Amino acid sequence: MSFKILVGIAALGGLLFGYDTGVISGALLFIRTEFHLSPTMQGVVAGIALIGAALGAVFAGSLSDRFGRRTVLVATGLVFVVGAIISALAPATPASL
Repeated sequence: MSFKILVGIAALGGLLFGYDTGVISGALLFIRTEFHLSPTMQGVVAGIALIGAALGAVFAGSLSDRFGRRTVLVATGLVFVVGAIISALAPATPASL
């Protein structure tokens, strides 16, 4: 693979990671008031999103090699949909229960 392609892929990955950070920062404004989060819990919510993205990046390559890209993308999409449904149905944070 060409060096320029590798650099482009790495740059795109950094851009998407930064985009995720920006999205969670904007969403925290609404999440904080809806779930009455303390500053500590806001940090936990933002941190979990970033840790999940980092872990996904670490394991995605080996999972794709083992199961194939299409299978991993479908599984990732299903996990995303299930997570979105669970998030939408959540009445409160675990700390406030």
